[in-house]
Amino acid sequence: MLKDEFLKELGFAIKMKRMRQKLSQEKLAELSDCSLSYIGFVERGEKSISLYNFLKIASALELDTGEFLKEFTTP
Repeated sequence: MLKDEFLKELGFAIKMKRMRQKLSQEKLAELSDCSLSYIGFVERGEKSISLYNFLKIASALELDTGEFLKEFTTP
């Protein structure tokens, strides 16, 4: 899997988790202490996400990171 493809798939998965919880991007940004524009970039796969920011977003979404990342085990 290419990096761009990975980022788009990861961003889409984050977006789907957020939408299932009926959270706006604004609310996720607030809960994760990230900027609204950053959340948008991540969800569209336009920006690489650091482990630190991934963990902040995952915590805000109450994700089990191990389960969530199983889909992305093949680089």
